[in-house]
Amino acid sequence: MDYTIKKLAEIAGISTRTLRYYDEIGLLKPYKINDSNYRIYNEKNVNKLQQIMFYRSLDFPLEKIKI
Repeated sequence: MDYTIKKLAEIAGISTRTLRYYDEIGLLKPYKINDSNYRIYNEKNVNKLQQIMFYRSLDFPLEKIKI
């Protein structure tokens, strides 16, 4: 299943700005960008976001999570 940035943000309880920032720093790249320039995320992205959120809950800095 594919998710727009808005839908993924709602499901995860984070902001779309956070997802755009993760894309900007290369931490979580979207599966694709559609013709309307919307970021589209797939199940693999969702799983990776779960891992990121887990490590963030343990206060890992983004630089360490990115490795």
